Amino acid sequence: AEHNYKNRQRTRRNRIRQLVCSNFDSGSKFVTLTFNDQMPFDIKDVKACNQYFRKFVMRMKYRYPDFKYMAVIEFQDKNDRGAVHYHMICNLPYLKKVDLAQIWGAGFVKINRIDKVDNVGAYVIKYMTADMDDKRLCGLNAYLHSRGLEEPIELTTWKGDPLEWREVHESLKSKTPSYSAKYESEAAG
Repeated sequence: AEHNYKNRQRTRRNRIRQLVCSNFDSGSKFVTLTFNDQMPFDIKDVKACNQYFRKFVMRMKYRYPDFKYMAVIEFQDKNDRGAVHYHMICNLPYLKKVDLAQIWGAGFVKINRIDKVDNVGAYVIKYMTADMDDKRLCGLNAYLHSRGLEEPIELTTWKGDPLEWREVHESLKSKTPSYSAKYESEAAG
């Protein structure tokens, strides 16, 4: 069971990295959203916090119709609060921290620019997956994201029509892959 759990975690991290690299760039913002102690619900309850987070997303989409995001749930255990908070990468336009805090309406907000980051996916994964294997998330989504995010293009074989492969290969020459791995197999070499 532990082995399967670790495999799911690795798959989840890869999925987050791929979605981030396919949808966000160095012009995106990295945002942390926390809850204060005056919330009318248990700030340790992931389901209740996610419900509030979804309402926040609706408010953001109302103001910014093209708003897209990827958020990971984390717990504030360093200060023994155990409160849920979110690390989110998003395509937020310039917005004053005080204005975002007002839209969030639940506590502390921190906005980080990531314009000097080369590999946005690796940067975000470093910050976003610290608590993804937390047992409090067992049976729940460890990350939330916008609907309709662009799926990454994944090339996994040389088989198929060589002409099609050449077309794909040529169209991708000008792109920088977000992740690359090579494997040898007895069947394909």
